[in-house]
Amino acid sequence: MLGDDMPWLVPLFFGSIAIWMFPQSVETFARNKSESLLRAVRWLPFALLAVILSLRISAIFSHDASHIEVVAHLSADATFIDRIHVLFAGDGLVEWMLLPLVYLFAWNGQGSKRSWTVEGLYKLKRTLALMLLVSSTLLFDDSAYIAPETFPTALVPAPHIDAWSVVFLVIAQYVFISGLFAAYGPLSGLKRYQNRFFAPASPLTLTAFAYLFMAFSSSDIFANGWWSDPRQDDAQATLWLWIFVAFNLHMFATPQREGDAHLGAGRGRSKALAWNIGVAVLLVLLITTLLMHQQQTPDATSVRSAFWLVGWMVALMAGALLLPLLGFDDGSRPELNWVRWSCMFAPMLLFVVFEHSPFLLLGSWFAIVATTPLSWTLEESAPSPSMMHLGGVIVLGFTTLVFVLLSGQGLQLALPLGALLATISATLDLRHATLSRQ
Repeated sequence: MLGDDMPWLVPLFFGSIAIWMFPQSVETFARNKSESLLRAVRWLPFALLAVILSLRISAIFSHDASHIEVVAHLSADATFIDRIHVLFAGDGLVEWMLLPLVYLFAWNGQGSKRSWTVEGLYKLKRTLALMLLVSSTLLFDDSAYIAPETFPTALVPAPHIDAWSVVFLVIAQYVFISGLFAAYGPLSGLKRYQNRFFAPASPLTLTAFAYLFMAFSSSDIFANGWWSDPRQDDAQATLWLWIFVAFNLHMFATPQREGDAHLGAGRGRSKALAWNIGVAVLLVLLITTLLMHQQQTPDATSVRSAFWLVGWMVALMAGALLLPLLGFDDGSRPELNWVRWSCMFAPMLLFVVFEHSPFLLLGSWFAIVATTPLSWTLEESAPSPSMMHLGGVIVLGFTTLVFVLLSGQGLQLALPLGALLATISATLDLRHATLSRQ
């Protein structure tokens, strides 16, 4: 992490990201001043993170005794290899993870085709800024500001680079960045899904998620014992919440953006929205309550805690419904879009203040799985899915929930099975949307 010599760099770094919550205003203001200022504003987060990394590199290799990682892990005669391990696997690992992400603030749709729209770029930057800001208190701990007198008095075994951990991080970066590109990039049309048997993501991306979920199942993250101290590893939990957001972008956001455009003229739209909200809230409440009660998390008050969590999620959903009034009205069904996006992002957003918010994940997936075909069913101008489609989703959902509750393994089994259900459901939804509009 950043040394004590320049602690203001971290808040300055996040300030440079915060301004991208309003990308249109930022770019308009900077462009009116000069193109040079616009380029500087775009590159500022990347430049600041590069400075933070360079200071950390300098501290580790110059054996700066005021840097916490040096004091904690490195003796005066530490080898070059030892220092490399600390550099890439130590407390500042998150900085390397963020480097390609902050580059996207400077990226402006360049490429041979230059096919990105300005609105798509703004949405990408706004989503990145939101995720980095809500995760900042979890990813960047307080070690950068610890006084020297509180430093460790004895060396702690230094972290080591593990080849599979590198593979894991590279794949996690791939699914997240590709999810952003798929959700906000140029529209490609529904027809392309038919060529890959209506799979919501490419075979490469599906394989990447399969690997990640196998890694999740073999880890102890969100296991029954993990909940005795949910804040024991915020950075690891936040990384997994990012992966789940990436999954949502691939499985839900991208296919729904393509499919919603074919819903039709919108007769029965208000009725469909009311049912969507009601079913979504009911499913999130029911499944979150069952999961928390089954694991008795956090304690005997688990049901009350579940109601509290879902209440905050509903408040977030209600607030998101107002976003179209502020200009966030893209897509053919902006109000329905924001209900779904509340489900996609709420577990990560609420984790900043509610340590048990990952229990919302399974219910959120069930809510999106149920409400997507519901829109096609209730809107009068849209062709309804077949009874086999609807019945199949209901049976698979019920079977998944019963199996998870009977297994007693809680979220560690619930999330991989919920992801499989979401993939199958998204495939069926894409098949219906594509074939009904041929």
